Amino acid sequence: MLQRIKTYITVSTSVLLLMTAGCKKGTFDINSPNPNTPSSVTPQFQLSSALVGSATSMYSGGFSEFANLFMGYWAFSGDYGGYGTTATYNLTNNQYTSNWDFVYSNCLVNYQSIINNSRTANEANYFGIAQIMEAFHYQRLVDMYNNVPFTDALKGGTLNYPKYDNGSAIYPALLKKIDSGIAAINGASSAADNPGKYDVMFGGTMSNWVLFANTLKLKILLNLTQYSGGASLIQSELNGLTVSSFLGAGQDAAVNPGYANTTQSQQNPFYGFVGFTTNGSNYGNHDFYRANAYAVNFYNNHNDPRAGRFYAPNASGVIHGRVFGSQDGSEHNTVISSIGPGVLASASENAYLIPAFESLFLQAEAIQRGYLSIGSYGTMDALYQKAVSESFRVLGIASPAAAAATYDQQSDPKTNLSLASDPLTFLITQEWAALNMYDAVTAWNNWKRLRIPADLPVSIYPGTTAAHIPVRLLYPSSESTTNSANVTAQGTVDIINGKIFWMP
Repeated sequence: MLQRIKTYITVSTSVLLLMTAGCKKGTFDINSPNPNTPSSVTPQFQLSSALVGSATSMYSGGFSEFANLFMGYWAFSGDYGGYGTTATYNLTNNQYTSNWDFVYSNCLVNYQSIINNSRTANEANYFGIAQIMEAFHYQRLVDMYNNVPFTDALKGGTLNYPKYDNGSAIYPALLKKIDSGIAAINGASSAADNPGKYDVMFGGTMSNWVLFANTLKLKILLNLTQYSGGASLIQSELNGLTVSSFLGAGQDAAVNPGYANTTQSQQNPFYGFVGFTTNGSNYGNHDFYRANAYAVNFYNNHNDPRAGRFYAPNASGVIHGRVFGSQDGSEHNTVISSIGPGVLASASENAYLIPAFESLFLQAEAIQRGYLSIGSYGTMDALYQKAVSESFRVLGIASPAAAAATYDQQSDPKTNLSLASDPLTFLITQEWAALNMYDAVTAWNNWKRLRIPADLPVSIYPGTTAAHIPVRLLYPSSESTTNSANVTAQGTVDIINGKIFWMP
């Protein structure tokens, strides 16, 4: 237990430093004003901080490690203990609460402040970016919690106990937010202020923000494929859009304010959470989170070069994973692979919100379902191969296009689309293989929506009774304390058998 306590201290320190470097540190109470957010701030100075906070919310401690564990990417180290509540899926309302607390009290507060202070024609680009980014964060909140404060949120001081909106009402409102953001950007005059260097994602290239917005819209819409009435809404919202409307090859939505190895707070948030200290020592979480046997076996069984990029060889030079929940005392860190060099390339690497490969997989699903035409990609196989090539590229695999062609052309129905009996299952499985550690929450959403991968295993930790992985998180203790009546109104939350509104 002493070792595990030491790891918790490392996590807490990492989160604190990254919160300070990212969105402005708040009170972690969405029902009161944030004293650290000025009532009037020049949008350009707040934009950088807000975008860095968004990246932190994707990759730092307390956010998405549960999804990496549930989705077969990570396992716990055999050298540590004290993880039973996660390994048995008996989550509490004090676990993974940053997904709520940090996002509401920091990220969304910052973007709302930008909106409030961007009311002139000269500030149209800031207004548009903030609208799009609010949609980005609210989608993730709905996908984790279902009903959440939306129309009454971010009004601390005037409305201190926000009611919860139904997730089914929030999603259409997010589409309107995105449209509002796109309209503001497209309607901005040439004299409007360009955020330039303060835009630490696209460097002020506003056309890329429109591509990102359309890609986010597509991501939201595809979550509705199994929802009643979803098909007609998807078709209507995508009307007039083509494959050129979305992020394409090489067009990653990636934040980088100048990450550096100077201090932990200046490191890329993922690197600073599960990577290495400034002097090259392992952070505690680098030793605590290890390779999951499910993902390792998939990559190894299909000659996938990503195995050695997602995971590092063990002491024997082998990529080896551990079954999630295993209590085998012989599975020490000399045996189980650590997180690998492809996702821990350097402390200065980009933090991805939507990498290009994810956009291409989203387009592939939309095309497969008949919502988009194949357009300039020519064939589905060409689009799929481009998505894999982009996945290889961000992982640093040499000659990614050639490597993707080799991978795609194997006589293997799991890698060769022309041999697949079910193209949709094939594409979602390959998207799962690419999302490893980039966005496990999106992979989790795909599983909740489609149950793909179909053979995703549950934990084997003693006492585990769940038939499948959890489908949502519990409302955090901070919200239960400060907004108890509205939390109680949501009824009993069942993280295993409950549903996000769009689930079948």
